[in-house]
Amino acid sequence: MPAPLFKRWAPPKPVAPPVHHEVTKPASPLNTAIETSTAENSPATKEARIESPKSIKKPKKRKYEAEAHEQTEETPKKHKAIFSKFEKVSKLAEARGQREEEEPTDGVEEAEVEELHDLQPMPQPAEVPEPAFEPTFSTLPTWLAQPVTVDASKTLPFAELGVEPFFTKKLEKQGFEDALAVQTALLPMLHPGFEQHLGDICVSAKTGSGKTLGYLLPIIEALKDRAVPTLSAIIVVPSRQLVNQALQVAEELCAGTKIRVGTALGNVAFASEQKQLVKLRAQYDPKAAKELHERASRHFQTGFVEKGGIFDDLKEMPLDHVPRYDSCVDILICTPGRLVEHIENTTGFLLNAVRWLVIDEADQLLNQNFQGWATVLMDALHGDTPVDLMNAQEHIRKRECDANSIWSVALPARRQLTKVVLSATMEKDLTKLGTLKLKRPKLVVVQDEATETQLLHNEENVFGLPSTLEEFAVHVGDGSNKPLHLLHVLLNFVFPGIQSESGAKEDTSDSDSDSDSDSSSSSSSSDSSSENKSDVEKEVSVASHTSRVLIFTKSTESASRLSHLLAVLEPSFKPYLKTMTRALTADASRKLLKSFSTGAIKILIASDAASRGLDIPSITHVINYDIPTSITSYVHRVGRTARAGKYGQAWTLFTRTEAAWFLKQVTKGDSVKRQNKKVKRMEWKESDVTANGKKKTYRAALKQLENAVAGNTEAG
Repeated sequence: MPAPLFKRWAPPKPVAPPVHHEVTKPASPLNTAIETSTAENSPATKEARIESPKSIKKPKKRKYEAEAHEQTEETPKKHKAIFSKFEKVSKLAEARGQREEEEPTDGVEEAEVEELHDLQPMPQPAEVPEPAFEPTFSTLPTWLAQPVTVDASKTLPFAELGVEPFFTKKLEKQGFEDALAVQTALLPMLHPGFEQHLGDICVSAKTGSGKTLGYLLPIIEALKDRAVPTLSAIIVVPSRQLVNQALQVAEELCAGTKIRVGTALGNVAFASEQKQLVKLRAQYDPKAAKELHERASRHFQTGFVEKGGIFDDLKEMPLDHVPRYDSCVDILICTPGRLVEHIENTTGFLLNAVRWLVIDEADQLLNQNFQGWATVLMDALHGDTPVDLMNAQEHIRKRECDANSIWSVALPARRQLTKVVLSATMEKDLTKLGTLKLKRPKLVVVQDEATETQLLHNEENVFGLPSTLEEFAVHVGDGSNKPLHLLHVLLNFVFPGIQSESGAKEDTSDSDSDSDSDSSSSSSSSDSSSENKSDVEKEVSVASHTSRVLIFTKSTESASRLSHLLAVLEPSFKPYLKTMTRALTADASRKLLKSFSTGAIKILIASDAASRGLDIPSITHVINYDIPTSITSYVHRVGRTARAGKYGQAWTLFTRTEAAWFLKQVTKGDSVKRQNKKVKRMEWKESDVTANGKKKTYRAALKQLENAVAGNTEAG
């Protein structure tokens, strides 16, 4: 018989609640919280909550609801696990409490029992002391941190350096028998051969070391057989005086060859200078002429036509002819500003054939950066030539490269460009040197044996002075009588023994005996006074003196004023005194320097513009009338004397306010290496300077200068 579908409902049987054993445990907040939580969650509590009073009638439940209710009355499995863990913890706590009650309560033992330990690190060996930090690296690149050093006293005959006999004989006639240190390093690196450096060269050498001849000689040797002029070398210098100086050396070496040397320094009209550098000619090419005329017509229709370009020159061409441009010089010596003007405005001024780029006095050029000349020059050197101005070789290379021909790999390189960067104070600023885009550079440092131990990898610039240079420092008080101090130096140390026309003959023995200098300066003064006594007796004139002095001022205006004052204070100086200013033309500057080098002029007053690169070996004295503005300026100023191994003196006049910087930075600083020499302090009384009526003459000279500045024509 089949089971019925529904069973008759019956009330559930009462189930006895589970028996819980009380566990004695220490009262604690944690245990209390656990008990409370357990009591609330126990099945009995839940059942008590579920059960309702007898007065309330329970609704009838179906069969499946009754079965589910029977299952909920039993203890769930997940609660059994919690209860078992709780019972174990309670038993452990009860056992520990009983054990503490049975143990004695001795103070020492109780302390040992109650001692708690936190997590402790594992025992470690004793620390090893760290050694002192000695860096084995440099922030400078290897070629700057580890240069090639050459002893300044090293000399070799030109013939041993590979110089051709034609130029060797020419150098011997000019008085150059042996090559100096910088020339012994540069000539092998620039000459073709095993020792040639296939990269760029940076040279750091003292002033007067022969750098100009060092880079001009190998360039002229390589171009001596040149028949057709092609711009092959560019020499950039910071001033017109240096252009004239380098031009003189180049013309002497190029005599007897077909090499043409040109200049670009702004002393002539720009249009005339363009014709001296680039020559325009007509070339027959009907196809190119037709294409060029079509392009020109399109440009004229749009109105965007540059003035002075190839389209203007096309108007002057015959039928079926196109303009072509040829260089008129092989070597160009220029200033950076004028070079930029020709690159941007001279049509046909191309640098695609330049093989040598020389940057002389690089620190000054990179610091001033005229018109961004470095960027413009590098773009012109490494950029592509305009299609209309390409030569045949460039057209072939462009055609093969555009067609991805296999012959493009076999084509010769465009050219081998060598950059030569020279300075007496080589710049180590990588940002500035980076604008020159040097390739595989090598630094050559010419230094004396005494300074070989200096740290060449030091990032700070360290300058060296010639060993034949003596330096003197003169304190002039507040500077009110500075021209009289200068006159005192000229009469007693530069031109000793001359007959002064401003008053009585200078008594050098008194001025030296009354000086308040230190032991070194007093001894030198006494020696000079004893030597000058014989000169005074002979009454030497200025014209017969072999001394030549270069006086530096802070500006052109200061140079002009000082020249006027000296001519009034000492009339005997006037025929032999000249001033170099920026207003002088190139020819006037060249004549002035030539007269100074031959001895027709004994005293030359100039500003800092003349301190860079002037190579006049006959200068015996340099006087800093105005204190230089930097250590670099001081090094370049005093470097005009004691050149090429000759003896020279450098005098500096400083006031009370200038003493701190000059004595600390220049005379005692670490930036200038003097080979165990010191700057001698020279001091004398104010009465010695103003003796023999010089103060009265000085006041009269100041009055004349004031009238001259005011425009009074009566003031001579």
